[in-house]
Amino acid sequence: MKVMGLLDTLESVILEGFKIPLTKKTMVNEEQVLKIIDKIRLVLQGGDEFAKEKPEKKVEVVSATIEQPPETEKGKAVEIVQQAYSLAKEIREGADKYADEVLSNLELSTTRILRTVQAGRDRLIKTVQGKGDNAES
Repeated sequence: MKVMGLLDTLESVILEGFKIPLTKKTMVNEEQVLKIIDKIRLVLQGGDEFAKEKPEKKVEVVSATIEQPPETEKGKAVEIVQQAYSLAKEIREGADKYADEVLSNLELSTTRILRTVQAGRDRLIKTVQGKGDNAES
């Protein structure tokens, strides 16, 4: 069935995604995941061009539905798509949280560097003023 191939593709996209260090999260290409989900929807709605071109495939699908009622099969497919969306949302939230942590650490480091630069400039100004006072004496 075409859906199984698309789910395998979705799984491989997730497995090949960028692992976020120190978490169980993975960053994936959102656009790529959403395209695969759209293809799954098309297949489930019967809009699959490949299935229309190959009538043998439809016969296989019909024989598979004899064992399982179509409602059960569609329910499973809907559940899988919902799980994919849920996983994509969780991954996005994890990526956002990770990005926020990185930016927060960058902000702290930048603030420390700025304080060091300001302290250095203050010392330089005091040194220059001290030399100016000595020159006047």
